[in-house]
Amino acid sequence: MTSTISAESAEDLFEGASFRSAGEIDIAVPDNFGIYAIRLIDGAKLPEPFLHLLSERSTRLLYIGQAEKQTLRKRLLGNELRARGNGTFFRSFGAVLGYRPPPGSLAGRKRAQNFRFSPTDRDEIVRAINTLLEVSWMTLPPRSVHVTEVELIREHTPLLNLQGNPRALGELSALRLLCRDIASGSVPAS
Repeated sequence: MTSTISAESAEDLFEGASFRSAGEIDIAVPDNFGIYAIRLIDGAKLPEPFLHLLSERSTRLLYIGQAEKQTLRKRLLGNELRARGNGTFFRSFGAVLGYRPPPGSLAGRKRAQNFRFSPTDRDEIVRAINTLLEVSWMTLPPRSVHVTEVELIREHTPLLNLQGNPRALGELSALRLLCRDIASGSVPAS
């Protein structure tokens, strides 16, 4: 499986100058399809064990995502960075920072994977995103988005990507499961 863009073009996503502060991108994110990368700003820290694991990988890269069914604007500013929807990155990042969903908040819901944080915690996570993270994106034709994302995750092994990541973190999987269990009401929040 090969993408329809060159590997060199995809690597432009990771050039330092292409990253922008997550708190300053709202008017710049295009209403096009594509891929995006999220990393820590230089000098920012994560709680352990994630800071140590990131250091072992000698990178600040946290996540690579795709906007194939939604545009970059809707995906990044709706789900992943502003929590106006169900964003995988947002849930993972919030959990890594130590936030937990309200106990029982998923009870009786059809989509038991999509836990959410309380409004207060959500706002604090958004503030942390705006302070600690940088984002880069690249527009692509929709037919190229998924395969490009898969290739980049496989190559760069971002810390918070689980699916398709050859170095997916068991610690993150366990943390997300804990959050789902808390939200479903099967375990108390600690």
